[in-house]
Amino acid sequence: MSPKELTAFRVEADIMEGLRRVKDRDGVPLSVQVDRALRAWLEEKGVTLKKASTNRRASHTATRRRKA
Repeated sequence: MSPKELTAFRVEADIMEGLRRVKDRDGVPLSVQVDRALRAWLEEKGVTLKKASTNRRASHTATRRRKA
């Protein structure tokens, strides 16, 4: 997983209610919903983002542990 930056920002109450309803209905965490929405908006604006790097070694180790 890529490192995340802790942020704080204000969101209108009706938006938060909508996000909570989606979480309750679909199980998608609020942070994931916000991430997806921001990525879509940035893409719409023509902003390209670097791909998040993956730690293959950690993934490989976790796979080996599961097989054992």
